[in-house]
Amino acid sequence: QRQIDGIILACSHMSASKTGAHIVITQQQGLNEYADTGEVVDAAISARMIENIFFKNTPLHDGAMLISAGRIYAAACILPISKRQDLPKHFGLRHRAALGITEKTDAIAIVVSEETGRISVAQGDSIHTVTTNELEHKYLAPVYGIS
Repeated sequence: QRQIDGIILACSHMSASKTGAHIVITQQQGLNEYADTGEVVDAAISARMIENIFFKNTPLHDGAMLISAGRIYAAACILPISKRQDLPKHFGLRHRAALGITEKTDAIAIVVSEETGRISVAQGDSIHTVTTNELEHKYLAPVYGIS
């Protein structure tokens, strides 16, 4: 639950401050090929650590953060971009990368928009804007086995 709390709190703060973020949570499939494009972090999940990584103009803020086995595994990772043509025009590269990784793997991807502050979650071939409550209960709790 502490891991979920850190992710939720960070997303809530980054949403309020319109800090762009892209967090990918692995499930069964490993994402080592994508981790290799960034920097290995290997840190405990906490709101402060997540917010620090995505703080504007820091070296690791650009790209995706990968969470694996209950830890922040890597940051500044480059992900595949969805080639779908039916996405809304306001979706930027973060949203397209969130869909790209979830189309290719079983990961879930969380995006905080720096333009609107909205939180979106991609899973499979769909992406939805969510509240922090939905993020916690509909998406993160099942990943972490919490009912």
